[in-house]
Amino acid sequence: DEMLGNIVRLQLGRIKARMLESHGVPLEYDDEVIKLIASRCTELESGARVIDALLTNTLLPSISQALLKHTLEGTKLTQARISIENGEFAYQLS
Repeated sequence: DEMLGNIVRLQLGRIKARMLESHGVPLEYDDEVIKLIASRCTELESGARVIDALLTNTLLPSISQALLKHTLEGTKLTQARISIENGEFAYQLS
């Protein structure tokens, strides 16, 4: 659904802007990430809540954990990429 895809892009755009502003880390993702998130939303009415829950409970904790790990190790996270592997989110954080 194009409407759900637009909502996903908007929400990911906010996360991307926040990461760049707060941590200086560019966040990249491909269209497969948008499609997977949108596909997990069955109805437009509940879609925005599902999108927010997926991002808040799945994507953000994984990214935050990587940021924290790099901080504790004294290294700087310089890039973050979200993709899809075997139907699940995959993170390349370095």
